[in-house]
Order: sequence, then C-alpha cells, then structure tokens
Amino acid sequence: MKQVPSSRARAIRWSSVGLAVALDFLPLCGAAAVAPRSAGEERMSFQLADTTLTIQLVAAEPDVISPVALAWGANAELYVAEMRDYPNATEGGTIRLLTGLDSNGRYQKSRLFADRLHFPNSVLPWNGGVLVTAAPDLVFLKDNDGDGVADERRVLFTGFGTGNQQLRANGLQWGPDGWVYGANGRSDGAVHRVGDTNLYSLRGRDFRFRPWTGEFETLAGRSQFGLALDDWGHRFLSWNTIPIRHEVFPDGYFARNPNFPAAEVIADLMPPGDAGQIFPLTPPPLVFNNESSSHFNALAGLTIYRGDALGFAYTGNAFVGESLRNLVHRRILDPNGPTFWASRGENEAQVEFLRSRDPWFHLVNFATGPDGALYIADFYRQFVEHPDFVPREMRAAISWRTGGERGRIWRVYRREQQPHPAQAVLRPAQVSSRSLAQLLDHPNAWQRDTAFRLLLERRDSAAFEPLQRLAQSARRPVTRALSLRLLALFGALPARMELSALADSDAQVRETALQVTEFRMAAAPPAENLVNVVTQLTADPSDRVRLQAALTLGTLEDDVTREAAVNRVLERETNRWIRLAALTGSRTRTREQLIQLLPASPHPLRPAPILAPADPDRLRVVEQYAPALKLTGDLKRGAATFGKLCLACHYLQGHGQRVGPYLSGIASRPAEALLIDVLDPSRQVVPEYAAYEVQLKSGETMIGLFASETDTRITLRRPGSPDENFPRTQVQALRPTGKSLMPDGLESGLTQADLADLLAFLQRPDGSLLPP
Repeated sequence: MKQVPSSRARAIRWSSVGLAVALDFLPLCGAAAVAPRSAGEERMSFQLADTTLTIQLVAAEPDVISPVALAWGANAELYVAEMRDYPNATEGGTIRLLTGLDSNGRYQKSRLFADRLHFPNSVLPWNGGVLVTAAPDLVFLKDNDGDGVADERRVLFTGFGTGNQQLRANGLQWGPDGWVYGANGRSDGAVHRVGDTNLYSLRGRDFRFRPWTGEFETLAGRSQFGLALDDWGHRFLSWNTIPIRHEVFPDGYFARNPNFPAAEVIADLMPPGDAGQIFPLTPPPLVFNNESSSHFNALAGLTIYRGDALGFAYTGNAFVGESLRNLVHRRILDPNGPTFWASRGENEAQVEFLRSRDPWFHLVNFATGPDGALYIADFYRQFVEHPDFVPREMRAAISWRTGGERGRIWRVYRREQQPHPAQAVLRPAQVSSRSLAQLLDHPNAWQRDTAFRLLLERRDSAAFEPLQRLAQSARRPVTRALSLRLLALFGALPARMELSALADSDAQVRETALQVTEFRMAAAPPAENLVNVVTQLTADPSDRVRLQAALTLGTLEDDVTREAAVNRVLERETNRWIRLAALTGSRTRTREQLIQLLPASPHPLRPAPILAPADPDRLRVVEQYAPALKLTGDLKRGAATFGKLCLACHYLQGHGQRVGPYLSGIASRPAEALLIDVLDPSRQVVPEYAAYEVQLKSGETMIGLFASETDTRITLRRPGSPDENFPRTQVQALRPTGKSLMPDGLESGLTQADLADLLAFLQRPDGSLLPP
C-alpha cells in the first residue's frame, strides 16, 4: 500500500488555474493508462536480477482479491488478509483460506474464512485459528466445526488507532521468545485487553503480547507497514522511506533506573552515503503529491528471508517492497558492532532483486513459505495512493478502486530445484510432540517456527527429553537456541545445560543463553557460579554477547556486585551501544552522573536557528518568494544555508539530527513542493511530526515531539536539545498545538536568491558540502 511520505504529504493549495489544468489532465491520464494484465501476462513483465531464480503464480483473482498479508496454518493452508475495502469502501475486509495445493504450488480451493472486518492487514496462526489486526481491534478467528469458515470471533485487544486505513497496527509475527510482535502503523492508540481497564499508550511505540495470558507491552520504535524478526529474535523496523532499522536492545531496560536520561535504541542501518535511490523498470506513475519517484518512497512489507529455496546467499537478507515503483528491494545485513549495516543486494549493476514492467504490480508484503520459497502479496490494482493525501479538490475526480477486484500471490525460488509445498505439510494432529521437536532442526524457518508454536501450545512433557538432547547436540545453532528457549518457558531447563549453553561455540547461542539466564534470574536469585560465568561473558569476542551480558548483569539485585560489573564494562568498552547497555543496570548513580557517563552520540547536537517573528500569512510568504523558482541557485551557498537552518532537525547523508523527517528522498521533490515545505511547514502535518505542549506541575511548559510514551514516562524531542524524559506523575497537561514542530519564519534574513540556493541544494544534495 502507498505509504505517507516522511517529508509530510502536503495538500498543495491549488490556484484556480492550476486546479483546472490538473482536472483537465486526469481524463487524458486515464485514457493513456496501462490496462490490467492477466496473471500470465504480468509474469512475463518480471525481471529477476539473479537468473538462477524464477517466479511462479500461487493464486490470482477471483480466488484472492487485494491481498496484503499471508500466513500458513500447520497443514500448509494459506490464510490471506484481503483489504478489499481499501481505500474507502464500506463492504469490509476479509480473510481468505486457500487449500488444495497441487504439485506446482497452486492452490485449487478458495474459501471465505471471515468477512466484515475493518481493513484487516495482518494474519497469524495461533491455537487452531488466526490472530488478525483490524483496528481498532485485534481479533481471534477460529473454525470449530471444520467447514472452513470461522464460527468463533473474539476481540482480544482493542483501542488501536483507526487513522488512515494504510497506517494502522499490522505486521503480526511470532518471536522465538514466545511473544507475538506487532507494528504501530503510525496511528498510535490506547490499547487495552478486553475485560481489563489498564491502558497501554502506543504513541510512538510498537507492541508485543502473549495471546494465552493477555500480557501486553509496548516497544521502542514506530514501525509503519511490516516489521521483521530474524532467527535470533532481533527486531527490525520498517518505514516508507527507510528500508530497515534495528532495535539494538529493548528500551525497557531504561526503566531499571527512574533517573535514566532519554536515550535512543534504534539504529539506522543505511551505510554512509547511501541516498536510497531505486532502479525501476516502469515509468514514473501518475501521483498527486509531488513525491519522489526515484528514491525510497512507498516501502512496505519488510521481511527477513529465512527459507532454503533461494539458496544460501539469500538466507538472512532483508526484503522490502517499493510498492509505488513496482519492485522488490534487497539488503544484505553485515555486522557492525552489536548492530548491522544493510548494504544493497544488487548495487553494482543498478538493478533490483525483482522488477516489473507492469505498473499495476504493487508488492505490499512478503513471507517465507512452508516450502522455503519467498512469497509476495501483490495488491494488483491501478492506484495505491490514498485519497487522504491528495488535494481535496481532486479527490472526487479519481476512481481510487480501479482494479479493486484483482490480486495475486507469487513465490520466488531457485529454478533448478522447484520446492513442493504439498510435501511440506506438518499434519499436527498426526505428529507427536517428540516429532515436532525434531522439526526444530529443519533448514526452513517456517517448519521450525510452526513446530515451536505447536509445542508452545501443547506444553507436552513428552517433548522435554528430545528438546534437552537438541539443546546440547543439534548441529544447527538455531536449533540449540530454540530448544533452550522452549525448555526455559516450560521450566524444564537443567542448570548444567544452562551453563553449557553459555559456553556454546556459537556466539548467537551464547547470546540466547544469556537472555534465558536473565529470564530465570528474574524469577530467583542466581547461583554465584552463574553470575561469574555471565560476568566473564562481558569480555566475549562477540559484540552482541558482550552487550547482552552487560544487560543481564543489570538485573542483579545486589548493589555491590551489580555496580562492580557495570564499572568493569565501562572501563573496558569503547563501543557506545555496549556502554549504554551497561549503564542501564546502574541503579545507584544520579541522573547527572549518568548524563556524564552516557556515550557520545555519533550525531552531535546542533543549535536550533534563531528566527525573527514570522509573518502569520504563510500563503503571502510563499507568493513573495515564488520568483525564487525561476532563479538558478548555487549549490555551495545552498549547503551553507541548509547547514544553518535545517541540520538541527533533519538528517541527510550522515549529517544532522533525527528530530524531523529524514530527507533521504528529498532530491527528487519538485522545487514548487520544496518551496511550500520550507515556507509553510504546517500546511498539513502528519501525526508523528505534530508538536505538543507539555505543561509540568512545576509550572514549566515545553513544546516538542513525542519521541515515545510509556506507562511511566513521556519522552520529548526538540531541536538543539537532547531528548528528555518526564515522569507522568510530573505532567499536568498535554495539548497538541495543531502545528508542525518545524517553525514558520525560516525565510528570516533570506533573499529570493538565498532561497533559490537552498532549493538547488535540496534537489542535488551533496553531503561533502555540509559542515562536519
């Protein structure tokens, strides 16, 4: 689905002449538009960068319509979330059930599993049924009488934000820790379990929950459409203009010390100098927002591929769909200390993993299938742009649902070895718990994940002995790690086995063992030998192990032992993430002491510009500076102006701050749109960049953005200042200002020629010209 541009999708105030021209132009565009193609014709439009791979149709209309998410039950039956009601219809969304696989991987039977859902956008198997996000609700659906139709429908949680239909909670994924993870979507909300009055604010937060207990927690980050977990449970976040970010460690660790200052735990994985350019085969589409079409713009469906049907080189790679430009983009994750760099998968040849010449190919989501292939949800229709982000005067002139009766699902695999989904069926009713345990050693993650989930649901003691054997001797490190986690969740992990896992030859198993140890330490005081082993791991060769050891030691209740461990880490470590992790465990240091010890940010603060009082008539200001559009600007002078006015809030090519939107795709925005961006920033404000006024009980008042909000604290973000935490008990009132945090009056002291210079730089940004 088309995502909101991070540089604010502004409804440009059209002049009467401009609107008339635009409306006259639309019918011509419709006449010249490419007609929809059959599934076979669409397949002929595909181009894979790797010619050893091939793409095959799995399902198409009328068997599947408007698919946005895919998930398989244990019998390889495919549940499809169909957002038939997108963008603004009233008949409701559906969950489709596809069964009857043939030897070629095509589903022969399609059945309506559930209907009358509010824009369903993710689906996940659990307990013989499926969990579905359909804001404001998270629903459980189950077929109890075996007719292929859900006769049980229960709302488990409610209160998810019901903002724009493409920006709602989504992305449900099982984690290897037994939690279900979800993406915020950018509509926030105040969530509660049905029957419980406790509210959980999703403002600026993602979430996770345990469906069998009703536990619910919020997490750092605000993922947009899709999120991803790798084999080890590392969480990766999505955004429409940023292909992938990483939660280095959970920010819940900060709560161990109420004095802890605000700190960021989300790492941007884009390598320095990577501007996010894409290489489509289709011409720029008809859009209505003057957005970038040559850079990341409408990314959706982030996934970490964990199958075995593409080949070893692709396992662990990140895939994301550029839904507006009809291509699949790939990133290779390489270690960067305890986090990663995400480099382009096909950078050298300026191609993409998968491209299409069909402008109706809108890939919005991915999944690793039972056969190990990469599956693609193709939201096949003419428009994916949402009318909410189109000038109001033009909305009625567009048939937004053209092609809304279509949809396809594809799978990609190695040409020389076609996988057979029909042979990859678990048949759980016929599989013993001991056999399920053996499936944890399968090379394809779907098989491992499904066996893990079924074992978690069964809690059968017959699995304990084979799990203990696997935890000690399985050939695959991921198998040893999954077995450890299950045994810990079941309370069946012997102490000797825990110690053995902490000394495992694989660093990622040692990291998992530390997390298991921490889980057990929270329940009972650890033995001295266990504390000694964890302490020794703060000197482990692996950055991830050292980071987790520092976090785990912070759970110790004995102040002397814990603070001594923190000090040893701080004396030894230079990595800023590991130092930050260690400091989360310090509970005796004051806020001022912690601030002095916090590692320096790689992006030092820059002072916010000092502006003269602004003219409140922003339309008049725009018109006053419009002649700048006809001038030729100087790039070097424009960079100096950008450095002075913009770097305190914006991040560009390794420079600046992450207060306002990233400017990764700024280069291809038209000058007319940039002029309004700069001079009238509050013309249309998306929620995450709306300014709030925070009034404290002390009488102090501040204005900023919500970086995040939890049950106990609010984190405010402002230009020129570090993020600041406020205990909720100190807050008297919160009020939206109705304006962008980006101030009016940036034109202060600028001539039309100065603005022309700034616009020139924004259209051809060069980080080498910016101040260091």
